[in-house]
Amino acid sequence: MARRKIGNSHTTICIRWEDKERFRKFANFVKKTKTGDLNESDSVVFKKILDYYSQNNEGNPEGKSTYPTKSNPQG
Repeated sequence: MARRKIGNSHTTICIRWEDKERFRKFANFVKKTKTGDLNESDSVVFKKILDYYSQNNEGNPEGKSTYPTKSNPQG
């Protein structure tokens, strides 16, 4: 499972700009403000996509680490 510091609720995920522009196409309008239209944040869009993906795909129940781990040699 991914590690995090106690008290942190958010993390940074690095993606290519092309993917970011594609990702932002799924952000819905929230409201009009003085400075312009406000759309959903990246974290809201990511959660929606992840929820949809997890409902339609089978995942590993334990999760997997984002860091490399040494495997036990067989032999």
